[in-house]
Amino acid sequence: MRRREDHEDKTYFRSERVFAMNGQWYFGAREGDCGPFRTQEIARAALARFINEKVELAAFQKSREHEVRKPKMTLAERLKIADVAAEAPSRTLDSAPELLI
Repeated sequence: MRRREDHEDKTYFRSERVFAMNGQWYFGAREGDCGPFRTQEIARAALARFINEKVELAAFQKSREHEVRKPKMTLAERLKIADVAAEAPSRTLDSAPELLI
């Protein structure tokens, strides 16, 4: 595969994601190596769970992009609300309604 900026062909190697190092098992991801795990099977199961979580997270984030978001109030709108609240007559204890218990 060659990009326009590349002047020479490069060979890309696909490597196994699950590998052993110092008698323990790990799996490689973009975020870095994850592990150690006691066995290769446990490492593969953890890798599958990791991939499923990433897929679910991506789907959730994509669903949130399409959600209609409520527009934020402008500063002028907030100041207008504050002015209206300041102009409203304040209630005193005498004008407060009675509580019926």
